[in-house]
Amino acid sequence: MGCWEAQKGFCPRKGKGKGCKWCEGAPDSAGKGGGVWKPQFQKSWGSSWGGSWGGKGKGKGKGKTPAKKTNNELKVWVGGLPQKFSFKALQAHFDQAGKSTWAEGGKGGNGSVCYTTEAEVYNAMTLLNGSVFEGSILQVDQWVKKPTKAGS
Repeated sequence: MGCWEAQKGFCPRKGKGKGCKWCEGAPDSAGKGGGVWKPQFQKSWGSSWGGSWGGKGKGKGKGKTPAKKTNNELKVWVGGLPQKFSFKALQAHFDQAGKSTWAEGGKGGNGSVCYTTEAEVYNAMTLLNGSVFEGSILQVDQWVKKPTKAGS
């Protein structure tokens, strides 16, 4: 249907041959909008607020890595890692001391390697401390959890 004036080709609200905001979205009108008008309660939240929320929330996160799940006695701290390296190559390097289950690097050239037994952890500390990995000398020590801040 649309606006009666727009059907005749003239809308007094905008001028000759142009539609107004009431008749632009109406079908069969001179406006360029198109579509069917919906009451406010039928419109979706995503289109009226500039995003497509859909009620999905923020999610549950990525989960814990195997290094966070592993007991602290079964991990070694690794320092002196190069800026870019392959985690598979790091794990292969630490497999010399025993079969490692997980290897990862973090910021500042630090990382951790996980094992299944304490004997493998001891072997890694004694054998691989001071070893060369991709041109860098590694420091290997027992994993110690960071102390928590007392004031916060």
